[in-house]
Amino acid sequence: MSRLFPERLLVRLSPAEVQVGAAREACDPAFGAEPWHGALEALKGVAWPRSRVTVVLSNHFVRYALVPWSDAIASAAEEQAYLRHHFAKIHGERAKGWQLRAGEAPKGAPRLASAVDSALVDAIRTAFPKRGTAKLVSVQPALMYIFNRSRPVIPKPGAWLVVAEPERTCVALHAQGAFRAVQNAKGDWRTLLDRERFRVPMEGALPDLVLLAGAEPPPIDPHWNFKPCIAA
Repeated sequence: MSRLFPERLLVRLSPAEVQVGAAREACDPAFGAEPWHGALEALKGVAWPRSRVTVVLSNHFVRYALVPWSDAIASAAEEQAYLRHHFAKIHGERAKGWQLRAGEAPKGAPRLASAVDSALVDAIRTAFPKRGTAKLVSVQPALMYIFNRSRPVIPKPGAWLVVAEPERTCVALHAQGAFRAVQNAKGDWRTLLDRERFRVPMEGALPDLVLLAGAEPPPIDPHWNFKPCIAA
């Protein structure tokens, strides 16, 4: 831990709320031209303690895709070109303005990739000047943050990760060491989860374990084994 920045601080950005540690502040999702403009405006008014900050982005601000494995990628530049080509096939010219990342996976397995508006990432960095009292150490999409926290409890057969937010749900399947499906869409979390169970092409039985964040599961369910995500 840094002596200059001793405290670790988690900041969550969503269209209608900014959460700094345990403090929550409402923001206007209609402010500005982008859905994240209101959250960044609210961020300007934060009195930062001396801390090392991790910013977690709502799935409203992130796009995900499963990218096929490629043995032809030999450099970071080639990987960026490969990811951008894949997102452009799905989203068109908009992908040119996105910051792209891909996670790790076993050789031959698909990789989970994320896309975030580069202007959003730049604006977050601007909120933490080099000589400020808070140091930005990481910006993470919500799904990846929750997966990294929950990974130790995901068994080898796999689990579903469900991140429920107001007006949005992200459902992902991680099994046999890699992500096998991801869907980030508007709608009720339970409806989307049930739909994904029948949509995912996978050999063998699908896991029934669901790691749920942002919602309360039913007390008894005949189809799923719900457990809370480790998301703090």
